[in-house]
Amino acid sequence: MNETNSKQINWDSITCLVVDDDKFSRTFVKTALYQIGVKNTKEAATTSEAIEVLRNYKIDVVLMDQQMPDQNGLELARKIKSGEIGDNKNLPVIMVTVDTKENTVMEAKTIGIHEYLVKPISPLALKKRLCTAFGIKENKS
Repeated sequence: MNETNSKQINWDSITCLVVDDDKFSRTFVKTALYQIGVKNTKEAATTSEAIEVLRNYKIDVVLMDQQMPDQNGLELARKIKSGEIGDNKNLPVIMVTVDTKENTVMEAKTIGIHEYLVKPISPLALKKRLCTAFGIKENKS
């Protein structure tokens, strides 16, 4: 049985929220997303901006930094996963950060963050994490 066609991602139809207080990092992540075909992105520089976007738009996946000025990424992820921010409990969340401390990584897993990417990221690594977050086996051909 051919499993590659069981689930396909239409990258054009995905809307991604990029949450990072650093504008350069947001631009970098958006460029990587664009290179893999994700053209619909929303940006937030703070967790409060992110909450506003999540309440007002249909977002398919969140890519967020851990270290931000108002609240950290884990706190925002906890709010998303608890259902505190609209109907987003099952929203895939991918942490994109320089924070590799074991307790941060373990807490991210406990909260339900789907994937963890260490900066700087590559489009290929990002695509792999997105496929995993969406439960899709990537076509190797």
